[in-house]
Amino acid sequence: MIITEMLAQPQPITWLPWAVQYFFFIGIAACAVLLACAARWLRHRHSEQFERVCLFIALTCGITAPLALTADLHQTARFWHFYAWPTPWSWMPWGALFLPLFTLLLGLWFLLFHLRKGNTRLLRALALATALTAIGLLLYTGREVSVVHARPVWFSYWLPVAMFLSAMSALLAMLGLALRDLARRLLQGQAVTLVLLGAVMLAWYLGNTLSGEALRQQWRPGGEIRLYLTALILLWAVTLTMSLYASRHRPSLFIMLANMLLVAILCWMLRWTVLIGGQIIPKYNALTNDYSLPMGTDGLLAIIGTFGLWLALSIVLGECVTWLSRRYPHA
Repeated sequence: MIITEMLAQPQPITWLPWAVQYFFFIGIAACAVLLACAARWLRHRHSEQFERVCLFIALTCGITAPLALTADLHQTARFWHFYAWPTPWSWMPWGALFLPLFTLLLGLWFLLFHLRKGNTRLLRALALATALTAIGLLLYTGREVSVVHARPVWFSYWLPVAMFLSAMSALLAMLGLALRDLARRLLQGQAVTLVLLGAVMLAWYLGNTLSGEALRQQWRPGGEIRLYLTALILLWAVTLTMSLYASRHRPSLFIMLANMLLVAILCWMLRWTVLIGGQIIPKYNALTNDYSLPMGTDGLLAIIGTFGLWLALSIVLGECVTWLSRRYPHA
């Protein structure tokens, strides 16, 4: 009689924190483009100011996101394979098409808006085209994860919707801090978005689906995913309470700053829970895939560096806008 011993090895984490950074920034950039397009088509006395701030946020986040995605690719030189050997039945090559097109159209829209070189009809057409690529990016970013059968927590149609709503709530918080005149209305929109996000997450958790069952199984004492989910629930409750309170009163700068930071953390934490936490769950065996955040470029330094890059881009782009306004006073 031959006895064969089977050893199960933990699976390595393949999607690194770089991917979390990409999902965070590209969601905010795409939502900002959608709101900027709405401001361009639905004219209002605050439309120009609203469009300007949305374009600024969209461009800085839209440049940071693909750089983070490129860093997450283990073999970056293979990127051109999406164009040389297209596979339209997969979501990945669609992302390789939408992402550069989105950044190109967004940069052109931003430039023409500040130079006033495009007429209203041209800017409207450009805004609509950019918004369509933003919708494509939102679909691609959500579906490239939610189509994975091997990871039951990811396999849900609710995932792209939750990604979109969380990014929109973070964007509205950023706009509320930048546009103080519209802060109360933006906070009301943020509260509605957070309520919808809570409803989607609850439907996802209680749903009679493979993904819902996987989430319920992770809600067990001592489970690491349970810690993530508990943190998400607490952040959601705090941010919703803060947005409801601030929307009824004139919020101070401190309240608006705290609100923005907490909603951004909620948005980022959701992506960390889904992407990193989802990989901790066993895929092929019964062992938990342990993960500890490294300090180097594939861990904490990547997270800090990406936010630092976004901050640096914001400063550089702000200086460029100031130079353009001096160079072209009519703009």
